[in-house]
Amino acid sequence: MKKLFWFTFIAIVLVSACGKGAGPENGQNPEGEVSIVVATFNVLKPANRITEMSMDNPIVRKALAGTIASAKADLIGFNEVDETHIPGGKYSLQAMCASIKNYQWSLQWPNRPDAEGNLKYNYADGFAYNSATLELEECGYVWLSKEEDTWYTNPADAYQKCGNPERTCLWIKFKHIASGKIFWAFPTHLPHPDHGGALNMAKVVNRFAAEKAGDAPAILFGDMNSSRSHEPDVYSTLISYWRDGNINARWGTMSGSSDKYYYPWESYSGGHPERRIDHILTKDCSASDFRRIIVTYPIDDVQWYPSDHLAITATVKL
Repeated sequence: MKKLFWFTFIAIVLVSACGKGAGPENGQNPEGEVSIVVATFNVLKPANRITEMSMDNPIVRKALAGTIASAKADLIGFNEVDETHIPGGKYSLQAMCASIKNYQWSLQWPNRPDAEGNLKYNYADGFAYNSATLELEECGYVWLSKEEDTWYTNPADAYQKCGNPERTCLWIKFKHIASGKIFWAFPTHLPHPDHGGALNMAKVVNRFAAEKAGDAPAILFGDMNSSRSHEPDVYSTLISYWRDGNINARWGTMSGSSDKYYYPWESYSGGHPERRIDHILTKDCSASDFRRIIVTYPIDDVQWYPSDHLAITATVKL
């Protein structure tokens, strides 16, 4: 009972410290500005977790679901989605977050093709959105080339030309219901330096988004595995097209102890902007009020976070 109380207390205090997010009421303010809350969250592949902190532990699932709910986002993108996260999966995000009202989930974007054309999940992306605020017009995804200035829509091409693990970029066209405003969203996950290809993929993402969205407001969000001091060429390429409204942040989004997949909350705490590798970037719109969403769980009197990346939110003015 003591540990359950401590979980609840930590969750409330730390989320409050990050500030109150906006909820389903997001829309037009009295001055006519149109804004939404956007979030990004790398949920960590379940296979990477050690036993005590695996998704089989209900307090870990509760912290993960609590993080998503506490973001109060109109649109949230996910990285490292796998087959266990999709509807009907062992750790279905939709089932874990069933208490969130009006959410529509789109997680079934398998990205790993084989020679026979079968598709599996490996560092896949997904998203969910508030249907009381946003109307989905159309969506799809492309594979990003590792070496060529192009993208692919065919799994066979991706298998032959996109390397391993293959990376995708989702594209989503939304209408903001209250205002009728159209905007585009691009959840993606660029590769770690060990996997290679991130710089070329950043260039491809920029060109793809420009071609798809045109002059409409657009948002690129996800784990970019880059910052001003970590893979700076990748980051600089991204912000040559996109705007980073959080460029002066003094905190990071990646744990400092990910080699063991243990994530004590203290390993994230401020002073590590070089670990700010999860981004919400904008084009022809603006993002502000960036927040980290913290919901932890207790094991052995230490507070732990349910992923190696913090969820972040921003208010985007369309």
